[in-house]
Amino acid sequence: MTNKIKICKGPGCKAWNSEGIASQLSQTPSNRVCLVPCMKRCGGGASVRLKDRAEVLKLRETAEVAFLLESGQASLVATC
Repeated sequence: MTNKIKICKGPGCKAWNSEGIASQLSQTPSNRVCLVPCMKRCGGGASVRLKDRAEVLKLRETAEVAFLLESGQASLVATC
């Protein structure tokens, strides 16, 4: 099963290493990672949307995304 992951490439998320997170996650064949324009959810971490879920998660480490994918959980820290 392929995991579709959208990661913000806006300036605030770049400061939280969103491009590095995307690079690490794209090395796994089961992940389809897309860098997308600013999600307008700035501050506190890189904005990440898993699959086609409505909520945007704020993550700071690649391990947080990997944990969510492995556990099947979808709500770590959701923004508005």
